[in-house]
Amino acid sequence: MPAAYTISINLLGGEQSEHTPIGRLISWITTYGRYIMVTTELIVLLAFLSRFSLDRKLTDLKDEISQKQEILEVNSDMESEFRKTQDALKKIKALITNQSEPIDAVRTLHIIIPSGTYLQNLSVSNNKITAQVVSLTVQSFSQFLLNLSMTKQLTDVDIGTVDKQTVA
Repeated sequence: MPAAYTISINLLGGEQSEHTPIGRLISWITTYGRYIMVTTELIVLLAFLSRFSLDRKLTDLKDEISQKQEILEVNSDMESEFRKTQDALKKIKALITNQSEPIDAVRTLHIIIPSGTYLQNLSVSNNKITAQVVSLTVQSFSQFLLNLSMTKQLTDVDIGTVDKQTVA
């Protein structure tokens, strides 16, 4: 039996080509170039496979955002009511906090009004008290004016009209 021939085909040329610059370049490309190509292909394959994971996470996040938006839309009426209630509570707190000032002013008026003098009309607003005072005698009226000027709780006292009427 005849021996089988082994055929060897070398398209790159002889062994002498390894000593030339082109030969060295071809030798480097055939050895290290393969490793570079395999590494690049692995990176591309990993990027392609990670795309599925990232797409899934993106879909989950979109679903989560839409669910939270629906929850916010459903609760928007309650939130607006809650905010209105908070505003009302702030106003009530301000009124309660500032309530003591007019009460203290009225107490001060009550203390400084002498006998024979009484309030005919009293109006209390934010920082202003307006009153119509009636005195039965000149002495009680002058005592009231003296008490007004001496008190430190009331400031910017302005006396409007003073009338004298006789009682028949």
